[in-house]
Amino acid sequence: MTGGFIEVDQLLKKYRDGVLVGPISLSSPRGVIYGLVGPNGSGKTTTIRCMLGLQKPSKGHVRVAGLDPASESKKLMQITGYSQELPSFPPFLTAKDILTTTGKLKGLSGEELRREVSKALDISGLVSHAGRRVGSFSKGMLQRLAVAQAIIGDPEILILDEPMLGVDPAARVQMREIFMELKRAGKTILFSSHELYELERLADMVGMMYQGRVMVEGWVKELLSQDAGGLKVEAEVLRPSLITPQLIQSLKGVQDFQMNGTILRVRFAEGLDGRETLAATLVKSGAGLVRLQTVNRTLEDLFMEVVMKGVKP
Repeated sequence: MTGGFIEVDQLLKKYRDGVLVGPISLSSPRGVIYGLVGPNGSGKTTTIRCMLGLQKPSKGHVRVAGLDPASESKKLMQITGYSQELPSFPPFLTAKDILTTTGKLKGLSGEELRREVSKALDISGLVSHAGRRVGSFSKGMLQRLAVAQAIIGDPEILILDEPMLGVDPAARVQMREIFMELKRAGKTILFSSHELYELERLADMVGMMYQGRVMVEGWVKELLSQDAGGLKVEAEVLRPSLITPQLIQSLKGVQDFQMNGTILRVRFAEGLDGRETLAATLVKSGAGLVRLQTVNRTLEDLFMEVVMKGVKP
């Protein structure tokens, strides 16, 4: 164990049908947004349920804020807010009804309850919909209501399973704003997703899961700054017909390249910066260089590298 605020150490879960998830290890500090990413069936929900004490690991250890979810679930739930994948609510209740009931179940009453419900509605952007029956809510509004329900009682930790699943682009922007406001308030947020683009924009740290294991974990900025796979360059030219495979392959360190219309993409060997040579070659060939820029590495690039290699990068 490395002493993270949220810590999973060699978690292994074996189901009766023989399905095995793990071993899984991950660690999140306090006060960050941690994104757990992976395709459906990779073990994200199992990991989250073990963090909350909703399932017991077959082997391994889990600690959240120093608590063991298996034996201290009541204490843990006092400081943790949770939203499940694909939340559902009684359609005849209003948003305010649901949040008020949630607050009562958490032991709130009187002015404290009213204050918490009001704050949750405000943060989630549902104030104008507080008296509306949730049966008429869109998917995005239901996801925002699920997060509002999770933050009732001002929990220190938020664990959210696929909070952006099925929401439209406008709702995604609203969800990002909610997450960032909660982070500014000092919350520790762990959320799962299979949307790499969203994690890249939101998460401070990421754990990439594949086939029941965390294949790579780290700070997003550090992972994307690594030069794994070599430098990638994109060039726009005026006369692409003058660019031949032999011309590009003659350059030192070229690993592969693609030509798509007027756009040339080239990947050089690790540790080699061939931008200057490429620019000079394109100009000399008469292709007419319009622009040349480095293509930033993305979490999608990293995830595909991990899947192809089957090992940590």
